[in-house]
Amino acid sequence: MEPTCDTYDEHSARDPLARSVPFFDSARLPLRTWCEGSREDAVTGLVAFPDFHSNVPRALASALGSGHLVGLAIGDVDGLKDHVEKANATSADCYGHLAGNKVMARLGATTRTWFHQQPFTAGCAATFGGDEVIVAAAVRDAPSFHRAVAELRDRLAAELPVLVSFALALVSPADLPPDRDGSAWKHAFTDGLLSTVDRCLFTHKAARRARGGEGGIIAVTHPPSNLPGDRERDPHALLPLPGSDEVLHVLARPARVGTRDMLLLPCTGPAGLRGRRLRVTHPTGTARTVDAVALRGQAAVPYASVRDDVPGVPLAVQGVRDPSARHVPDDLAEALTLARLDWTVLPAPERAQALHLITEASSPDIRTARITAVVDALSAHTRSRP
Repeated sequence: MEPTCDTYDEHSARDPLARSVPFFDSARLPLRTWCEGSREDAVTGLVAFPDFHSNVPRALASALGSGHLVGLAIGDVDGLKDHVEKANATSADCYGHLAGNKVMARLGATTRTWFHQQPFTAGCAATFGGDEVIVAAAVRDAPSFHRAVAELRDRLAAELPVLVSFALALVSPADLPPDRDGSAWKHAFTDGLLSTVDRCLFTHKAARRARGGEGGIIAVTHPPSNLPGDRERDPHALLPLPGSDEVLHVLARPARVGTRDMLLLPCTGPAGLRGRRLRVTHPTGTARTVDAVALRGQAAVPYASVRDDVPGVPLAVQGVRDPSARHVPDDLAEALTLARLDWTVLPAPERAQALHLITEASSPDIRTARITAVVDALSAHTRSRP
């Protein structure tokens, strides 16, 4: 049994089973205005799920009704069963289920410390009562909440003998159901959000096991949408597309555009008609480079066939570095930065020709003149674009 410890410091994470009887103190729970008066889960010290499930629907509806963005994340321990069985077979001092409780107690202590350090104006951290953690909070935007969950994931990786994978969704006021008479809709709406995030998490965990990949991922999904087909999703609820040095796990939502099957990503769509190159890994492990385009402000990638009964497709998405951009000389890059110009708006053949002229310059003066000419040409090209 896990007590509510006297502090949120490293002592609680280091010795989470110091006492066997919890001394309940609601002030120590990981909550900020939401779920006040709730009981704690005895093992983790997080908000007990029955009280979370009872109180959060009203708090979430109130936050969204006031125009706030809400982040909802669920984390699940990877390989806890294997860890318990290994402890049962190899440790004389800690039989299997006690080893599992120690993991969850430390998870709870680490989550409490993390939660109280976050700038959330409202929210709470709870558990389903098994090997999961739930975080719900009013947040500023999607990237800040994604970073916060990544920080929690990394802290847990440092504290626990196992990894924890997360899934999250960003919910905006536009996602509220149109029919909100009475109060029964609040619980149905919240259950739908929890179900969506939970399915995203386990869909990605199943895909990871099938491919033999590592745990500790963060998957992002859309909430169930009530938006009309011609309206854009709140841009604050969308993540930026990943760069070439990062991988984003998403549950892409099938959509049909005319006769084309597409997958909508929970990301902001790329600017311009040419789109953005992405390396997309499918559940089978097959990776393809595709062009992402903007569909009503949201990123979308082509897909061969979308079944009507599939709620989402788990993808790993990574940006593709422009091969010509990698070889931009430092002096040209500095001139472009000073002029606040985007090198990639030039067509690839023109970029290649300009780079050839610059690199083949016979003297520093000629090189400088050619860089100036390229910057002037790019500036004129940018002004002429619609």
